[in-house]
Parts: sequence; structure tokens; C-alpha cells
Amino acid sequence: MPVASMKELQSHPSGKLGGMVRRYRPDSRFSIGLLGAFAALVRELVEFRSHILMLFSNEFKASYRGTALGVVWNLLLPLLPISVYVLLASLRVFPKFEGIAPAVYIGFNVTLWFLFTGFINRPIQVVRSRNAEIMKTAMPLSASIASSFAQLCFDSLLRIALVAALMAATATIPTLASAALLLVVLAGSIFFLSIGLLLSILNVIYPDIDRVVTIILQYGIFLSGVIFPISSMGPLAVLETTNPFSVFIQAARDAVFLGTLSHPAALAAWTGAGLIALLVSARFFYLMEYRIRGLA
Repeated sequence: MPVASMKELQSHPSGKLGGMVRRYRPDSRFSIGLLGAFAALVRELVEFRSHILMLFSNEFKASYRGTALGVVWNLLLPLLPISVYVLLASLRVFPKFEGIAPAVYIGFNVTLWFLFTGFINRPIQVVRSRNAEIMKTAMPLSASIASSFAQLCFDSLLRIALVAALMAATATIPTLASAALLLVVLAGSIFFLSIGLLLSILNVIYPDIDRVVTIILQYGIFLSGVIFPISSMGPLAVLETTNPFSVFIQAARDAVFLGTLSHPAALAAWTGAGLIALLVSARFFYLMEYRIRGLA
């Protein structure tokens, strides 16, 4: 058991009541390296894969249990936020950008925005809400976070289907470079997952972090090229290469609609930063999990 590997409480040899000693074993997590911690987290996910599936299934059913429309809510609710932007675009509130129909442009961008921000928000929410519950079990926090990502991926697939329908309705044809979209989304997901893992632990220490993140993201959508191209914002155009949200969303949009990257150097730089950040944040998360669960 994970608890026993960190400490044991034993009766004092004298047999006196209340005589308890704490024995620490030398196999502390603090001796593990970057790659070792990342590999350990992957092993946890493989070991608890059935629990992850069960958690996702239970939460999926709980979200509509007792409602009149049932599972329909799981199909409608993920589409409501993006439908608001699409409606505004259809009413010609937004002009045509980069030769792309406004509804497609914004629907595509908002889908990626919710996916990337989900990789930041969900680890914070899971660690904050489930930490006390998981302390009583052997299930690692990584498994609970992974189950929440299953819901995030399900919601994203629904939004992608809506964007595909909008592309068909507006006769928007993707380029041959669209295959690179998966690589761009993977790179962006790795980067923002790293941020989410790091902030999820720091939020336990400094509970104001989740509120600060919420405020930043609420304003950040307007500074990430999601609603309007950053290139049209004058001095703020520098954010095209310095804002990771903008870089990954722009690269994904370029791959699907333009067939060429606008800022390949910035994409390469942020992708490399994401790989390094993943190893660092994975080790930090792995080391600190026992501390915040009170096991070390």
C-alpha cells in the first residue's frame, strides 16, 4: 500500500499505552528524477485505468441522473458556450477573418480555447475537491485528474463535430496540411497540462490561485486571437508569438485553413518549452502528492 511505503505506526516495545513511534523508510519520492517521476505517473494511470473509466462513467451518469431529458444534457451543455459565439458570428457581429467564415473561425478557435483551458482548470478543480476524499483510499490524484480529462475530451469531440458541420454548411474546405492539426493540438495540450499540474499543487498551498487563474482566463480569451485576430490590435500584436494560447490556436488554424504556418519559430519554441515543463511539473506533482495528502 502507498501509505505503508512512506510511514508505519507501530506499538512501542514496552507495550505501554499510547507509546507509538513513526518509522520513515528511505525510499522517499524525493530521490526520483524527472524521467522517473513522469514514468511513475504513467504507471499509475495504467494501473488504475479501470478506476479512471469507472469514475468517468459515474460522473457522466450523475450529471443527468434524475433529469427529464437524461443523457441529452451531456450532448447539449458542451455545445451551449460555443453556440453563443457562433450565433453572434451568424448575425454578422464579427467580420470575415483570414478568408474564413465568421462562424467557422470563432467556432474553431473557441473549441481549442475550451480544450486548452480545460487542461489548466481541471487539475486545479480535481485536487481541490477530491483531495480529502482520496486521502482515504490508495487511488492517486493522477487517476482522478485523468478521469476528468475523459469528460474534457468527450466535450471537445462534440464541439469538433459542430465545427465540422459549420464547415460543411459554409463550404469551407480544409487544406491538405490539416493532418498536422493533431500534432499542434498535442503540443498545446502538453504545455497547458504542465501548467495545470503545477498550479493544482500550488493552489493547495495558496488557495487564491484558482481565482486568479479564472480572472486571467476570462480576460485572456480576448488577448489570444480567439475572437479577433491579435494582428489587428496594434501594439498588442506582439502577443501573437509571446502568448502560448495565441501561438497554438493560430498554428492549428493555419494548418486547417491556410496550409502554412505563420509563426513556425514561435510554435517550435513553445512546443519545446512544453516538453520541458511537462517533466518538471510531473516531478513536482509526484513529489508533492503525498505531502498534500498527509502521507509524508
